Amino acid sequence: MSPRNSGRIVLGTPADCRVRRDQARAFIEVAELVLTEGRREAHVAAALAVLGGIAAADAVCGFALGQWSRGQDHTQAVALLGDVTLRDATLPTKLRRLLADKDAAHYSPNLITVEKAKAMVRQAAALLTEADLS
Repeated sequence: MSPRNSGRIVLGTPADCRVRRDQARAFIEVAELVLTEGRREAHVAAALAVLGGIAAADAVCGFALGQWSRGQDHTQAVALLGDVTLRDATLPTKLRRLLADKDAAHYSPNLITVEKAKAMVRQAAALLTEADLS
């Protein structure tokens, strides 16, 4: 079974895509604001970066394909993003990295380092840049 068939896909209108893009922007803007504060805040920024990256990828897929992944299978979201003609071909890898760090950012008591959080925010911002160009 291909990744696209193992999860949930939702259809999105252009208005839905704009909302997801705006949500991504809000997550990333707040992540950038708190990132400068210290390690505890960096952990929060990392968690927000994951949410922002997901929302931005949803917007990119929605604008290009009219749909995005809404399932628990994160490989499906990466595969769907890979179906889009992207200006930055590294975006599926960036999304994959963010999703790989989701558990640590959202559920672990171990704090993410400031350096790691900065990288995560950069990855999410790259996805948002693509959404802005869509």
